[in-house]
Amino acid sequence: MDGIKRERSLRELCLQIADSSIAMWNEFFGFLGFSHQLLRSTSQSLRHPRQLKWRSVCYYMDSCGSDAMPIIALLGFLIGVILAFQAIVQLSRFGVDNFVVNLVGTVIVTELAPLVTAVVLAGRTGSSFASELGLMKSREELDAMVTLGLDVGRFELVPKLIALIFVMPGLTIISDVCGIVGGMFIVCSMLNTSIAEYLSKTFEVIQPVDLAQGIVKSMLFAVIVAAVGCWKGVSAERDAQGVGKATTGAVVTSIFLIVVTDAAMTALFSFVS
Repeated sequence: MDGIKRERSLRELCLQIADSSIAMWNEFFGFLGFSHQLLRSTSQSLRHPRQLKWRSVCYYMDSCGSDAMPIIALLGFLIGVILAFQAIVQLSRFGVDNFVVNLVGTVIVTELAPLVTAVVLAGRTGSSFASELGLMKSREELDAMVTLGLDVGRFELVPKLIALIFVMPGLTIISDVCGIVGGMFIVCSMLNTSIAEYLSKTFEVIQPVDLAQGIVKSMLFAVIVAAVGCWKGVSAERDAQGVGKATTGAVVTSIFLIVVTDAAMTALFSFVS
């Protein structure tokens, strides 16, 4: 009996692994197909900008940008505080606490600010896109648009993508500034450094390529968040549970792709520089 149970459990484990692998491949190819559709709709909208719903773009820029500014600024400030405090504690052991400003400025601008901003918008904006489109699909509004001959990509998908591409770099810069201010608050209070000295050293350390790296990352993260959120919403099942699963899947998939892309971009910039 024990042998039969072990054989059955092993078989169930293999079946679960196989089902998960097939589901991952299906999602991958589904995302590729959706990306091709989104790219085609975006290129058509850019060739004919007057046909794009700029009012929708402005609406999503307002909802994704201005409403997210307080939480982005607060998180950026707190990350700067935590990073500066930990850097002082660790670097003081080796007597090189004068490099705290270098560490805080470079890490925030190149890594933490774009990453934290993208993760916040993945949980806030990506889930909103998925739930909105999933609800429209469950109410058959998307089918009605197709029946009327309207391009769903041009009316519903492209405005979200363009709005997030416009908004994400600005939010990243706000996070940069707040993170540097948070680091300044700790460094100036614990190391007896003046504000002018801190700022001059920060501007000396942060190079244009570092700022460009953060901006490029933020734009790629914006594409990921918007594309995954719209894809999960369009492919959601036509019920309340389907909308909930699409919302959760949009957040999880976006964060995973953001981390993978961040690692690849960091390696690429390190190799180039």
